[in-house]
Amino acid sequence: MSTILGYISEMIPYLFVALPIILLYRTIYNRMRGYGKTNVHREIGVTFFLVFMTALFSQTILTFLYTGPAVTRSFSNVNLIPFRVFLDNYYAITELNYWQPFIINFLGNICIFMPIGFMIPLLWSRFDRFWKVAFIGLGISLFIETIQLTQARSSDIDDLWLNTTGSMLGYCTFLAIKKLFPAVPGFFKKSNFHM
Repeated sequence: MSTILGYISEMIPYLFVALPIILLYRTIYNRMRGYGKTNVHREIGVTFFLVFMTALFSQTILTFLYTGPAVTRSFSNVNLIPFRVFLDNYYAITELNYWQPFIINFLGNICIFMPIGFMIPLLWSRFDRFWKVAFIGLGISLFIETIQLTQARSSDIDDLWLNTTGSMLGYCTFLAIKKLFPAVPGFFKKSNFHM
């Protein structure tokens, strides 16, 4: 729990900077596009999504700006062996009784991408397809891992399929809510496609 709280506390400075910029961007964008009356629910949704992406990037590709505990910079932290995460977590749990890698690395990498799989089809109906959401999740994960390689930080091929799985689970959650509450997606619709 302390590790999770640590991540959240590290996100806060980025969010304080990003939120006013996001709100200003949305205001200017809507005015330039000539949208008179905006959908409040949609604006809240888009703002939440952009804030979430800021938080995600702050802990994955913007950590070189962080002045707290040093980030290990070594290519020895690069894992190119698929599904090694299973062996590592099995050893940590059975031999060391150490659950943090499973919670942070395994479950964390899945859960952190679930909002992407949920929010994207909710806000942009053209992406309401399973394969599109999976492709977007994989693309974002690959972008993050590639940037981390250039920073000589920890990079793991298993993160790709864990993140993609998370985005797909997020999409399944979206489909379930859409089936149970068909009116929900309508709250976030817009007349024309825009960001």
